[in-house]
Amino acid sequence: MSFIVLWTNEAYSTFEKRIDYLRIHWTEKEIKHFKKRVNEYLDTLKEEPFIGKKAGKARNVHIGLIIKQVSVIYRIKVKKREIELISFIDNRQDPKKIQKYIS
Repeated sequence: MSFIVLWTNEAYSTFEKRIDYLRIHWTEKEIKHFKKRVNEYLDTLKEEPFIGKKAGKARNVHIGLIIKQVSVIYRIKVKKREIELISFIDNRQDPKKIQKYIS
C-alpha cells in the first residue's frame, strides 16, 4: 500500500520560487525536465518514503535530492501513511536557512 503525498503551503510556495528562479537561468525544456523529475521523485516516494536522507534530529523528517540544485524536505507520517512535503530548497543556500525546517 502506498503513501499519500500532501503539499503544505510552504511547499507550494518554495516550489514556485524554484521555478521562477529557473525561468531566469534555464530554458523551458530544462524547466519541463525539472517538473518531470519532481513528479518521478514523488511517485517513487509514495512507494519508498524512507528513500531520502534523515534530516538531523527532527523526527521523521527527510531530505530528498531532486536535482543537483534542488532538494525537497518532507515529513513521514507512518501511521497515517502520509508524506507531508515541507519545502523545496536550493542546495546552494546557506545551511543555516535550512535549519528552520529540520529542527
